[in-house]
Amino acid sequence: MLAKRNPLTVSKLMLTSPPTYKDMTTAVPTAELERNYNFLKSEIFGSIAFSLLESRALIKFFSNRFLFLDECDEEWLDETERESVAAARTPVQAFNAGLLQHRSFEEDLKESPQPKLIVSGAADKRSIGRQPYKEQLDTCSLVTIPGLNVLPWESPKEVVDLIRELGY
Repeated sequence: MLAKRNPLTVSKLMLTSPPTYKDMTTAVPTAELERNYNFLKSEIFGSIAFSLLESRALIKFFSNRFLFLDECDEEWLDETERESVAAARTPVQAFNAGLLQHRSFEEDLKESPQPKLIVSGAADKRSIGRQPYKEQLDTCSLVTIPGLNVLPWESPKEVVDLIRELGY
């Protein structure tokens, strides 16, 4: 983790809507990652998947179902549509395949000396799965603000206020 390796540069961590602690500390089996990634990279199935995933209608459905407490706005849809380009596919494929969970980050989290602030949206059902951050990490606090998942977009004032208040 960048923060663990650079404690003089990174003095504090604020994570908005991070994965649950279990997801951060449980590696996904390599065979599963390879299967997921190969599917998304496939010329046939990957192309079909991305033509659907990048459609405005599906972005709106997914955003309203999983990312936003209230309906996403047109600006969000315009931005996601504008950023749905071929150059962005490889990192999106890696993320959706689960490659960020190729290993456990438990050691990094426990050994990084920075205070950590975990911010969850009040409507985020995964917030209960973030409780172990506080239980397992010495310098960790949990905060809840209005919203669901994309908190800097949904509740920008509250996020900025936390940054200022906590000196981040």
